[in-house]
Amino acid sequence: MGVSVSLTLPSDLSPFTCIVDAVFGFSFKGANNIRAPFDTIIPALVNTSVPIASVDVPSGWEVEQGSPDGIQPDILISLTAPKLCAKHFRGRHHWLGGRFVPPSLAEKYSLNLPEYPGSDQIVLI
Repeated sequence: MGVSVSLTLPSDLSPFTCIVDAVFGFSFKGANNIRAPFDTIIPALVNTSVPIASVDVPSGWEVEQGSPDGIQPDILISLTAPKLCAKHFRGRHHWLGGRFVPPSLAEKYSLNLPEYPGSDQIVLI
């Protein structure tokens, strides 16, 4: 497919048009717990001007509290439902992906999820 894979983070990120941030998941426990090699990756992403698309929870963010000093993505793609930290998202586009929540579960937990148009699996919120 012509996709190159790098085992190290390039020192210059400026040639890239977008960076997909999917380093950590929602179970991440905070910036003080970042171990190598991620302890160099997260600061590089914080300091880049290249647009970042974060999946579910931006890497380095607490799932409930966010991280004002952490990665500030341009795009956030929440999976299933936005996490509490999404209220701190200040980027351009917030997408919700996946129609995985049955109506009974959404009602039980008072989830206010948007309608998905047609058979779409993602919606801009």
